[in-house]
Amino acid sequence: MSDSRRIGGGLFSSRTTLGVVAILAIAASASIGCAKRKSGLSGKEREALKEYVLDALPADVPHKVDVNFDDKVHLVGWKAEPAVAAPGAKIDFTLYWKKTGDLEPDWKLFTHITTDSTHDALGNADCVGAIRQPKAPDCGQQLYGPSDWEKGKIVKDTFDWTVPTTITTPRIRVLVGIWKGPSRLQIKNVEAADNENRANVIVLPTGVQASAPPPAERPVPSTTAPKFAANAIKIDGKLDEPEWQRAGSTGPFVAPSDGKPQPASPVNATAKFGWDDTNLYFAFVVDDKNPESPFKPGDKDPHIWAKASGVEIMLQPGDPGDNKDYYELQVDSNGAVYDTHWDDFRAPETGGPSEETKVFGHMDWSSNLKAAVNVEKGARYTVEIAIPWASFQKPRMGTLPPTPRDVWRVNLYSFRDGQRAALAWSPLYREGSFHRTSKFGKLMFVDAAAAPAPSASASGAPSASASAVPARPLIMPRALPK
Repeated sequence: MSDSRRIGGGLFSSRTTLGVVAILAIAASASIGCAKRKSGLSGKEREALKEYVLDALPADVPHKVDVNFDDKVHLVGWKAEPAVAAPGAKIDFTLYWKKTGDLEPDWKLFTHITTDSTHDALGNADCVGAIRQPKAPDCGQQLYGPSDWEKGKIVKDTFDWTVPTTITTPRIRVLVGIWKGPSRLQIKNVEAADNENRANVIVLPTGVQASAPPPAERPVPSTTAPKFAANAIKIDGKLDEPEWQRAGSTGPFVAPSDGKPQPASPVNATAKFGWDDTNLYFAFVVDDKNPESPFKPGDKDPHIWAKASGVEIMLQPGDPGDNKDYYELQVDSNGAVYDTHWDDFRAPETGGPSEETKVFGHMDWSSNLKAAVNVEKGARYTVEIAIPWASFQKPRMGTLPPTPRDVWRVNLYSFRDGQRAALAWSPLYREGSFHRTSKFGKLMFVDAAAAPAPSASASGAPSASASAVPARPLIMPRALPK
């Protein structure tokens, strides 16, 4: 999902030292003379960057490290001033890099700021600082990226970041790496890295007392989808057919982060399931009093998650929970549809650094779903969806349509305002990604005679509706584009 498509939440300010101003001024004045130069640095740019290129690591660097990026670049030291990341403080970071091997053009630095849970995003400083000034839209090229460095020299990388005043964790972590398109340089000394090829050696205390331990995870929720009579459902967004009265139900959606009820959320929702020999059916009721969307039903795969009120279905045929062969479908409050098929966890993902140019999964795949939305102004909207079995590619597990007692992995979401308000059927806990199929709920297909299971909310809390926005926006998965 979608995870806001850059890591956000922190406040950033570019360095305003005379050195940086000079760099930008010189770079701008040189741009006309260098119009035909596609990569590398001009002589004037190199002159302006001299203070950031050193012969050796300064002796007073307090934190000396050695993080080996594929025998091509090493992170050899860092410092932070002040050394305590107190709420609201502006921290000046200096990282020291050494290039030891050859790199193709356009490799860039990235920086993700997190808590001890490296999936809990606080901020992003990819294009902040003297050598990281963007030379192309969306930071597609940095002023002095790793590809331009001279082998054997020490490169001083400076940037600043302001700690959110709402920080509640005792530490922050600054995860850094080197990326190009969908690739990152591999870190060879794995003890210095997380599992996403980000150097995990920069840690600062915040002075904040440790909060209570995270909630214990509950088993994923489960419910049933009874088989409907043929042609019993008319897709009109009204849910007035008798079949819906005996459909399987999720109960009220909960906070994706911890599974807690969110009675003040503007996107409180419930959903129901059913099936017949032709279609898989979903119905959502979302207590959004003022749903908004700039899209139209005929738009091709619009970015609903970023700009609209809508609902999302994530499903994996069968019950492996291994992120292989799963599907993502979204319908907004105007009836626009986004759908794609993924081979593996958020893969493939191709295209440039701009989200507008990216291709998420196999977007050429179409669910051919039918959807209808019924908006009750000032109260809620209802989405009714039929997905033909014929649209699914051959599943690894089971048959199409499923056989009674087959189980599929499914998760459902409601959201608005760029997903700053978002709820889920099955909570993600510390996973943080809407795409992790091991966190999806379980949907069992039953025949018409079987009684549906009890309402399967992750919290068991009653549904409620209110207009207040949750205090803490959820950071979505596409916030990790690199």
